[in-house]
Amino acid sequence: MQTELNYEIVFDAQEHFRLLLDSMSRPGKINTFPAVEIFPPEGLNYGAALTGFALLNPDATYFICGENAEGIADYLLINTAAQQADILTADYVFVPEGYFDESLSGARIGVPAYPEDSATFIVGCELISENPHGNSLKLNLKGPGINGEAVVFVSGLNPELLDFVIEQNSEYPLGLDLILTDESSNLICIPRSNKFSFSQPEHINL
Repeated sequence: MQTELNYEIVFDAQEHFRLLLDSMSRPGKINTFPAVEIFPPEGLNYGAALTGFALLNPDATYFICGENAEGIADYLLINTAAQQADILTADYVFVPEGYFDESLSGARIGVPAYPEDSATFIVGCELISENPHGNSLKLNLKGPGINGEAVVFVSGLNPELLDFVIEQNSEYPLGLDLILTDESSNLICIPRSNKFSFSQPEHINL
């Protein structure tokens, strides 16, 4: 596993961090990471890797779900110096496309005195779009940062994961923050302050 030589730790990380802040403050807005030639391991899509580069540092911890956890952990350690942790203590949880497991219930959702002491899920998807496509789910978002309602279509998400997050966020300000990334470098954020629902689109444009 090699260091990504084309990734500028200062310039690229700052640019991508600002993009993530914009996405978190405007839930449902689709942003796209600028192209950087990196080679993430199997199980970690391009957008998730760049999100990790922007957010992880030696003081941050992460947990890897799914297959190739060891390879992904080595890659993130080499490129961010962040440390792997268990699901109970991790600051960030990397969830691959289509994944859900009951063990995710161990992720931190904060406590009443410190609701910000919660985990952020970085979730891989197939495609995030303004239009319905294939087996996409329609996400309806309401809350701070949204004028009325935001609608976005996402494929490659496990509906059980979304049900789980809705349940975990039912006692706001406790809950989980979501960062969704796809194979085309698109991303959206759904902070725990946002109320969202999902459904299957009635009409699919292939």
